[in-house]
Amino acid sequence: MENINIGFSTTMAKQKLKFYDIKAKQAFETDKYETVEKNTARGPMIFAVATSPYTGIKVWRLIGKKK
Repeated sequence: MENINIGFSTTMAKQKLKFYDIKAKQAFETDKYETVEKNTARGPMIFAVATSPYTGIKVWRLIGKKK
């Protein structure tokens, strides 16, 4: 058996996340999103922002507290 060396990129692929479009009342899963840091009353938080395929509006999802 022959060894094949496959090169890997140093940048990791984005993980697919689930979002919920309130206007369309439907969930969707995508890896096309941006991460945004916002200061909240509980401290800095990181959000994922994606565009809904159903309505085209921006949908936000909380990822977690900034470390």
